[in-house]
Amino acid sequence: MTSDYDHLTQEFLAGLVLEERTKLYNDLLALEEVHKLNQHSSYYTFRNLKRIFQRHSERRKRTFRYINSHNNELLIHQIHEQHFCKNKYCIQIYFNSKECNYLFIDQLLTALKAPSTSPLRNLREIAI
Repeated sequence: MTSDYDHLTQEFLAGLVLEERTKLYNDLLALEEVHKLNQHSSYYTFRNLKRIFQRHSERRKRTFRYINSHNNELLIHQIHEQHFCKNKYCIQIYFNSKECNYLFIDQLLTALKAPSTSPLRNLREIAI
């Protein structure tokens, strides 16, 4: 599964221009911070009594959408779910309309943090 994500991340990042890569990197860093704080937490509240009587409700907090030059689409939804009085955080990740887990985001961040391997300059041999 991880090797599939490695290939998908390389393919996706190859089709992004530098400005989009920078924006994606900053958005993913913010997403990672929020995900670390909320992934294993839930809480109970009685503030919104209208929603308490619904069995299940979802509200999208933020949506990230990226399309590269190869028409690959990355769609990330941060969702606030409520089941009766219990509230929790949820994240949904779709790559080309297929659902992925958070490992895909980790792979993207790892690839974006890695230094580029392009040489600084090409050296030529000079014949005397």
